[in-house]
Amino acid sequence: MPQDLQFAFPGLSSPNDHSDLREKARPEGAPVTDVVILCWTTPQESDRRAQEIATFLGAGVRFFAITSSTLNEITVPRCSCLIVDAETLAKIAAATPNGTGDLPKFLEAAGHVLVYGFEPAAAHDAVLQALSSEAFVNTRALSGSDVKLKVAAHHPEWCFQFSGLSVEANLAKEKSFVERPAAISVSTLIRIGDEPYFVRIEDGKSSIFLVAGGEPADLDENVTRGRRALESFCGIVPVMMFLRGTLKEKLWHNDHPRACFIIDDPLLKRRHGFLEFKSLSESLRRYKSSACIAFIPWNYRRSNKTIAALFSSNSESLFLCVHGCDHTGAEFQSRDTDLLRAKAELALERMRKHRQFSGVPFDEVMVFPQGLFSSEALEALNAAGYLAAVNTDVSPPTTSESLQLRDLLDVAVTRWANFPLFGRRYPKDLAEFGLDLFLGKPVLVVEHHGYFKHGYESLETFIQQLNALDKRIEWTSLDTLCSHACLTRRSESGDVYVRFYTNRFSFQNTGDRKQRYILQPTGISNDAKARISVDGSEWSSQTESGELDICLDLDPGQTAQVTILPKLPRPGKTAWKPTITHNTGVGLRRVLCEVRDNYLAG
Repeated sequence: MPQDLQFAFPGLSSPNDHSDLREKARPEGAPVTDVVILCWTTPQESDRRAQEIATFLGAGVRFFAITSSTLNEITVPRCSCLIVDAETLAKIAAATPNGTGDLPKFLEAAGHVLVYGFEPAAAHDAVLQALSSEAFVNTRALSGSDVKLKVAAHHPEWCFQFSGLSVEANLAKEKSFVERPAAISVSTLIRIGDEPYFVRIEDGKSSIFLVAGGEPADLDENVTRGRRALESFCGIVPVMMFLRGTLKEKLWHNDHPRACFIIDDPLLKRRHGFLEFKSLSESLRRYKSSACIAFIPWNYRRSNKTIAALFSSNSESLFLCVHGCDHTGAEFQSRDTDLLRAKAELALERMRKHRQFSGVPFDEVMVFPQGLFSSEALEALNAAGYLAAVNTDVSPPTTSESLQLRDLLDVAVTRWANFPLFGRRYPKDLAEFGLDLFLGKPVLVVEHHGYFKHGYESLETFIQQLNALDKRIEWTSLDTLCSHACLTRRSESGDVYVRFYTNRFSFQNTGDRKQRYILQPTGISNDAKARISVDGSEWSSQTESGELDICLDLDPGQTAQVTILPKLPRPGKTAWKPTITHNTGVGLRRVLCEVRDNYLAG
């Protein structure tokens, strides 16, 4: 028997033994289960996928199975959220004397009910009509290939950062509802074209949410390189909207979204191609935003003093990070660990010299040249002491191992070498950034000097559109963004759990009372033998369910600086050094690239 089924059904000894599935109504005041997934006989694939999504968000989930022989002996347990496939309700209706007539009463123990997976079948139509008081009569296939999902603008309590956006997603298996005038209160949260797709109905004791299709996505699905998480919108977002709107801070969330606009390659000169730093700084200051120049370390002796001073006088909006070492072709796609380690260390050494010469600080965050890297490159960055890496593609082309969909949905990818890799996007599809904010990710935008060919209006428009998605966005540096990146959730006891992603992490109690926090690092940090310091002092930790927990009590406004060091010291420096021939070739490449950007770019 699969392990997850044993967990969901404790004591279940065989597929035909359902003694532990029967549950009478709980007495008044008994603990309420967060999420119950109602299933017929045993969980089906769609039930398991719904469980995966709820668990991914941090909800307490359990299956509740019903059979024809136990249907009259049990009631649905009290819970905040109940999720059920339309096919399960059709089978329940078929096994009861009153058919679909008893479904609303049968489900009323749940505060909120989500029903998904309606198919064009008479049994499903009957379920739909019963739950909607005939506000919706059936479903129908999409009539056009270019239809988009349109999220309601006036229900932010359910639609969150997607409010008012149009979304392009995979709609191949989706349908819409056929509606007719009704006396009940119906809120349409998402439409496909002009037709209802995801709706909320207030009628009786429960809020009923209906998704015309919305088969839950498989979070363990292997995804191809370059896959957009937004393609799985229909299988992820309606379920997550339902859970987030209901359970709120009980689920993993981010109360402090941060953003940064990354510009690759420029030297610190008055102008690089179409980018002019004084105009850029004025736009950033006007809209209280930030930009980080992905600076090529080879250029460490070539910065203009006036532009360096501009960075120093705009230290809250203009930043630098590390962009490769020499920025040669696929230099961090190598699988030679000694070479990669040496390049990673040389890049930091050059950036420190640049800081000494120019007075401009930098973030110890790597942006890979050409977006190409290997998993060994991430190991090298970790060994060299980098904070994190940022890249447009989060899967290295050098490995046959695939990411899973859940990796694309997490704040940072830690699958490769257990080192945090944050994804970034070009400013094209606003819905992509809506998904990032919805999932609690930092917003990382990337462009090159060509983006500014026609001035800075496009940048300013994009910043305004992004800020409109979430008015809490703080524009900052990559160092602050990565070292503060985290998700939090509040437990029933009142403790706040914090999941973070970097080995140098800063966290503040922004509340108005003393709070207990349980910090849970991910990736390489999640090691019971790791050495931990808090504000410079050694700190003890404990493990819970195999995870490393750092327990802190913080007063209002108090900040904790957490550092996690590996259990073994990093090895010494490698012997590789660039030769004169190598440096000459790099110099020629840099000059040719600058000629291209400054004189040949159209």
